[in-house]
Amino acid sequence: MGAVQIVGIVALVIGIILIGVEVYLPGFGVPGICGIVCTVAGIFLTGRTMPERIIAGVIAIVVIAVMLVISIVVFNSKSIKSPIKLDTDLQGKNLFIEEKDMEYLIGKKGVALTDLKPSGKGEFDGVKLDIEASGYIKKGTNLTITAIKNNRIFVES
Repeated sequence: MGAVQIVGIVALVIGIILIGVEVYLPGFGVPGICGIVCTVAGIFLTGRTMPERIIAGVIAIVVIAVMLVISIVVFNSKSIKSPIKLDTDLQGKNLFIEEKDMEYLIGKKGVALTDLKPSGKGEFDGVKLDIEASGYIKKGTNLTITAIKNNRIFVES
């Protein structure tokens, strides 16, 4: 085994480790890119012939897949906190307001808190709401809620 193959093995191991780090970090960043580059370089440096490179590539893919499966199993257990999975449960029965539950707002009078271009904020009976208009409405204009469609509140001046 020559020096080039040893450098290839080292690059391959570093690449796999960096890809493993990327599995635990949310997003796609420097460790993932460097891991892919090192793994590919390691595959090409490790094998002298194309069949050897293919074998090294298959081994790298299997090792990465095993690491991924192990991380999924480990992080699905409740004893270990996952950095990429939200563990908090939302409490309450009614977490979302349905459109039919918002129909009581139709006809309410309020004021535009921001310029509506065509969306913005308005205050109705002391409650601030995200609202939409058919066109531009200036801040401070008196408004009336005219419709609720797809959980969006439409107003007119």
